[in-house]
Amino acid sequence: MKHLISTVRCQALGAALALLAAIPVLAQQAGDPSKLRMLGECRGCNFEGLDLSGRKLTGMDLTEATLRDIDFGGAELNIALFDFAVIENVSFDGADLGGASFRGARLINVTFEDADFQATVFEDAILENTDLSPGRFCLTQMPSENTNSTECD
Repeated sequence: MKHLISTVRCQALGAALALLAAIPVLAQQAGDPSKLRMLGECRGCNFEGLDLSGRKLTGMDLTEATLRDIDFGGAELNIALFDFAVIENVSFDGADLGGASFRGARLINVTFEDADFQATVFEDAILENTDLSPGRFCLTQMPSENTNSTECD
C-alpha cells in the first residue's frame, strides 16, 4: 500500500512539474491577428511578419508581447502599451505613438523615422541598434528617465 501511495505521489508531482513547465509556452502562443484592433488586448502574444502599416490601433495592449518583422509604418498607436515587450526588426516609421508606453521594453533593430513621440514613455527601455532621434519629441520620457521636449509646438 505504501508503495502505491508513493507511486501516485510521484506521478502527481511529475504532472504538476510538466504543467508548470508548459506555462511559459502557453503565455507566448502565437497571437490571434484579429486581436490587433483599436483597444484590443493581446498580452504576452507572439506576432511575426505582419504588415500593420496605416492601421488604427489606438489603445492596443501588447504588454509582454514578442513582435518580430512587423511594419507599423504610419499606424495610429496612440496610448498603445508595449511595456516589457520584445520588439525586433520592427518599423514605426511615421507612426503616431502619442501617449504610447514602451516601459521596460527591449527594442532591437527598430526604426522610428518621423514617428510622433508626444508624451511617449521609454522608461527603462533597452535599445539595441535602435535610434530614437529620427522621431519628434514632446514631453517624451527617454530611457534615461529624462524628458525630451525639443519639438513641442
